[in-house]
Amino acid sequence: MTFEGRGFLLRAAPDGPWAGWAGSRFLEEGLASVHAAPGRALARLMNVVSLLPGGFGLIWDHPPAWMQALPAESRQGWWEAITAIPRLSLHLGPEAAQHLPGGAFRGWVHAPEMPEGILGEQWRQGVIGWVPRSGPAWQLPDLGATSAGEEVSPGWLWGDVTLVLGALPSLASGEALVAAMSEAQGTAERGLAQRLASGAWVDLPFARKAIGWRLSLAGGTEFLRAGGGWPSALGQLRALKALLKERLRTPVHLGACGDFQVASALGRQALREGHPWRASLALPPAPGAFTPGLAADARDAVPLEARALQPAGWPETLDLPPVALLRVPAMPPEAGAQTLLGQIQSPPALRWLPPDLPPPGPFDPDRPWAHASAYPFPADPGNGVQRGLFEDLG
Repeated sequence: MTFEGRGFLLRAAPDGPWAGWAGSRFLEEGLASVHAAPGRALARLMNVVSLLPGGFGLIWDHPPAWMQALPAESRQGWWEAITAIPRLSLHLGPEAAQHLPGGAFRGWVHAPEMPEGILGEQWRQGVIGWVPRSGPAWQLPDLGATSAGEEVSPGWLWGDVTLVLGALPSLASGEALVAAMSEAQGTAERGLAQRLASGAWVDLPFARKAIGWRLSLAGGTEFLRAGGGWPSALGQLRALKALLKERLRTPVHLGACGDFQVASALGRQALREGHPWRASLALPPAPGAFTPGLAADARDAVPLEARALQPAGWPETLDLPPVALLRVPAMPPEAGAQTLLGQIQSPPALRWLPPDLPPPGPFDPDRPWAHASAYPFPADPGNGVQRGLFEDLG
């Protein structure tokens, strides 16, 4: 279910939560262990994901010791089966991430510092992403944040609302957002009541008090192009978030939009309906689409710092770190990654895209990804390689 309002786009499910997350221990409920009945545990996971159109985050809070009971091939098959499930993202600590096999995963390692050693090599190869972790709670990119505690309790979202940063003054009263979110939440609650009464729900417990909304932002590049100031935007966002929490009586997770299609739809709306913030869009023949998130578009061949930018003051305002997809012409060396992080005040969630990995879809024919060789290489004072001027002509 999608609702398009003036300067925002709302996505929700008609008969239940839009998205959710849980710790991995729920896979073992009623089973001796995951590795004793991996097929049944996998089926339980697939049943959960099938009910959530916005995705599901599996937080692996099992102790790493259980994996040692499986043969190497079975362990690799288990991880590959998990990460092949559509709309599922895997979240691990550094200890569990050491057991991942080769290949690219929709997974994130949560650690306070940049991954190093073997895990760091996997990160720079694009196998996994890295989320800087600063506390006991898990911050799940594009989903939500867990409550602090030793055991991860299930969390849910009624839906995702994406705002254009340039439209904040028009949305500051919150009335249009409250009306749309209240209607979508009421519809989902009534549908969920019928689902629960019919026994068509999963084994995970559902607590209505804990379910919230995700508020995501798009158009950061266009906002700056139009002369917008971050301090005023921060103040408006904090006030809007507090208002929505009070009126809807639900948690609100504030983050950055990473969906190219949603940002593009908001750009087409601004041009079609003549909204004031359309003036910040690029002139034709460039497509009239906003940039996802706060920084430069990941599809454009611009310096890494522009794609990984997180403006000052945003880490204290956002509940979830923005996601930076860093496409590079070759696997970056460790020194280059350290140099990049030294130029960013608070790093976002980082994922490298070397040329041997395909960029994520869906692909837009009007806004294609630049070739990997066109992207500036990360600065590396020790081992940096300067590409030749006529290298591509040979």
